[in-house]
Amino acid sequence: MTKEDVCKILASQKLISVGTIGKKYPDNSVVCFSFDEDCNLYFGSYSDTLKCKNIAFNKHVAITVGTLQIHGIASVVEYGTHEYNMGRENYDSRFPQYTEVFEKKDNELYIIKPLVIWNYNPSLGGEMYREMLVFDDNYLNEIEVYYPHAYEKR
Repeated sequence: MTKEDVCKILASQKLISVGTIGKKYPDNSVVCFSFDEDCNLYFGSYSDTLKCKNIAFNKHVAITVGTLQIHGIASVVEYGTHEYNMGRENYDSRFPQYTEVFEKKDNELYIIKPLVIWNYNPSLGGEMYREMLVFDDNYLNEIEVYYPHAYEKR
């Protein structure tokens, strides 16, 4: 699987589900998103929402979008920086109706940089087949990834 393959899937979707974990409780939020050619995801949110409080505590997030499962690192893009302006241009081109929302206090632009992306595609290799695109080998080695294998009958 390539970045181009991932971008084709992302282009067909408008919403992602962002899974976060805080000091005690998880959160799962659906947000509008944009993306760039490096598979970075962008979304806007008020910093006092549970997902954003969780991200401030633990930057690791889990995303689902279409047939993709993504692990990544989320962070606020500093307002007014070149990175912010580029991210906003990207996001605003996809969702011009939300341009004014970013001018409200505490509404931040977030970026999610992928660590690993899986594409669930059983048509290629069986019931649990997933293609994988790895951005961080160290991260992949640290987690216990599920690899499809044969299970015995009960």
